[in-house]
Amino acid sequence: MRESIKNTSSAQIELIVMVNFKEFGFVTLEEYLDSFMQSLLPSNKTYDYFVDWKKVKATVEKYVDEISLLNSLTRIENKREHLRVLLRKYPSVIEVIPLLIAERIKSGKIEIFDIDLEDFVSFDFQSKDLDENKISKAITFCEKTGLLTLFNEINDLSDYLTGVEVGLDTNARKNRSGDIFEKMCQQKMKKNLPDDYRMESNDTKFSLYQVLTKGASRGKTHDIVVYKKGNIIPQVVAECNFYNVSGSKPISIAESYVEMNRAAKEKGIKFLWITDGPAWKNMKEPLTRCATEIEYLFNFKMLTPQNISKILE
Repeated sequence: MRESIKNTSSAQIELIVMVNFKEFGFVTLEEYLDSFMQSLLPSNKTYDYFVDWKKVKATVEKYVDEISLLNSLTRIENKREHLRVLLRKYPSVIEVIPLLIAERIKSGKIEIFDIDLEDFVSFDFQSKDLDENKISKAITFCEKTGLLTLFNEINDLSDYLTGVEVGLDTNARKNRSGDIFEKMCQQKMKKNLPDDYRMESNDTKFSLYQVLTKGASRGKTHDIVVYKKGNIIPQVVAECNFYNVSGSKPISIAESYVEMNRAAKEKGIKFLWITDGPAWKNMKEPLTRCATEIEYLFNFKMLTPQNISKILE
């Protein structure tokens, strides 16, 4: 069908409309887009957004014995020599030191620029092959970063490290935002599916990504895959994306989903893109272009039992 609509610059353009807005109760594409924009979520901050307590506790519990040993430094006057004894007897204690200064290290080493030496110094915090030289350097590191002084000011290293991990975890909120929206959509889809359908989250048995990339994207799954019970070919595949900030990324994702939609149609499968977030308020034009290519384009609030049933018809 064809519809005349106004884009964000108010110029009239003629588009071949693909989105099935009339199927979902809208008279015109413009009415559908206005409803989409007005029902966008301003945020997807659920209770799980703020802190991943499971990850925080896992880090602390992983080193529970080493933390207990280091706690003894809070009661010892000669902390430097006591730390040396601990490192000699229990080499794994050294792995906790970077965590105390909120430093994530993958290689087991930290490079520090020493102003006095005007050069970089490497500190190795791997417990393997721990010798006197590494121990001395680790103690020097603890002195110069203030860690030895810290043990005069805290009573429980476990509580302190929990606080550090919570602080570090806030850096992961941006990545967690996408995962949270995915789970929101999966939960709502599963809740509202008719009884004769089943939903798989990130189903490893079916993926259109391998078709699009000719096998290069092995292991990449769809956020939602819906099957009619008894069928091995899905009825619907869905992707879920939430955007707080406008820019090139959502536009690029939208373009890739246009190809996904075509690949799905070739196999007789319906493709659903569930996208939301305040960023779309500033990107009506690219969203409109998507509506010319993708039949099923919803935000979270549009994922109603009635709309889901219509997609499955």
